[in-house]
Amino acid sequence: MILTQRQLETLHNGNGQIILPYRARLSPLAQDWIRHKKISVGYADVTANFGAKIGASSPLPSESPKDLGKYVWWCDGPCGAARGAISGLSREANLSELGIAEDPKRISDAIKALAVEVRSGKSIGGIIAVKSGAVAMVLANRCPSLRAVLGTCLDSVEQGIQQVAANVLVIEHPYVTLMQARNLISRFVKAKRVMSDHMKNQIAEVASCA
Repeated sequence: MILTQRQLETLHNGNGQIILPYRARLSPLAQDWIRHKKISVGYADVTANFGAKIGASSPLPSESPKDLGKYVWWCDGPCGAARGAISGLSREANLSELGIAEDPKRISDAIKALAVEVRSGKSIGGIIAVKSGAVAMVLANRCPSLRAVLGTCLDSVEQGIQQVAANVLVIEHPYVTLMQARNLISRFVKAKRVMSDHMKNQIAEVASCA
């Protein structure tokens, strides 16, 4: 779904925010209009109704945090945007701190603790906020119980969920704003994920490589 400037003007309710459906994309003119008006864009499981101004007043999904399942999170140090997003989502999602010291040298400990949480069924998955995602991606994807996706944008998160039922979201916190981090994490923890038999077979085949 590609939204035009005229459609955004219909959706906007004048308070400086717009909530759009997941997978919605903006035309170049719409992007220019957003920047010019300095409007914050959020995403949720809503249906765009261009006959009414849904904007920021649109209700978010009705699931309770318990319905969504538990996710654990960890940061490798000060991560203002990611931490702020997690705090802001506390009423909408079941997010718990992992309990490993926030230190880049503890990344392997954090990944192992996350794997234990998932393998034991205590958590569905986790969010890892780091300065650089390379090490976190490699380590997480070495664990059979984890399937990590790098959250560069909503598209990458969506593809990770749809294609491999990703259960770990890695965010490079220096490069995301509060709103971007919130959108990424919100989509990740609220998504339904089921891995296809074909993908399971592919993973099994690759895992057997010497």
